[in-house]
Amino acid sequence: MGDLSAHFSRAEFKCRHCGHLHGPEPRLVAVLEAIRSLSGKPLPVVSGYRCSVHNRAVGGASRSRHMLGDAADIPRGRATFAQARAAGAVGIGTSGEWATHVDVRPGEPAHWRY
Repeated sequence: MGDLSAHFSRAEFKCRHCGHLHGPEPRLVAVLEAIRSLSGKPLPVVSGYRCSVHNRAVGGASRSRHMLGDAADIPRGRATFAQARAAGAVGIGTSGEWATHVDVRPGEPAHWRY
């Protein structure tokens, strides 16, 4: 059990560089729970919040949603683009047919490929 939801805890979203945490947005946690439910598999958070130093080190976008606490990277093979969209993700980055980034940015849906 997590302290944010049934399956997610704050510790999973901490910056891997400095340990700080901003967010995660409750809507993001809800999207991840929905993806987990749709896939029927555990859903580790590969990357949640990133401080600016960590974001630069991993080659993140200069205005990465990770730095705002409303994005998460998930393992390839856990959700398709359609599943991520059905779960409520607004921004979705895919690798092949698999969603590997989901976010709950304000505004229009966004999709890109890695």
